[in-house]
Amino acid sequence: MSDIWILVADSSAAQVYATRHPRAAPTLVHSLDHMQSRLRPRERGTDQPGRVHDRFGPARHSLDTAQQAKSEERHRFAREISDYLAEAQRRKQFRQLVVMAGPAFLGVLREVFGKTLGQAIIAEVPKDLVGQDAAAIQAHMP
Repeated sequence: MSDIWILVADSSAAQVYATRHPRAAPTLVHSLDHMQSRLRPRERGTDQPGRVHDRFGPARHSLDTAQQAKSEERHRFAREISDYLAEAQRRKQFRQLVVMAGPAFLGVLREVFGKTLGQAIIAEVPKDLVGQDAAAIQAHMP
């Protein structure tokens, strides 16, 4: 069992690192990818947003489904990350958790982390460090 796991995530990729001490070099434990978050609207099946008629009169307007779909995918991936971490915590693979994610995705992660997982968090770093090497992640450890 590692004492500390470090989650480095954005809306389409996540890496989990393990370390015994905040100043020790972390090692990669697991990677998660969510390709659906990277898809453009036309790759999801449509180029143009849906259109609706106003209730009265001939006016029509479009719906912003691209943003809604992107938000749903972001939440879906956050739940996938949360499920993975909750299972690892249940198996006692770590005691403490450091979360490193951009401010927007960090907020989404906070929404989906359960109470038990939330209690394991010892620090949050509001930076998008996905794709950085272990030395850069270690440099941002609190």
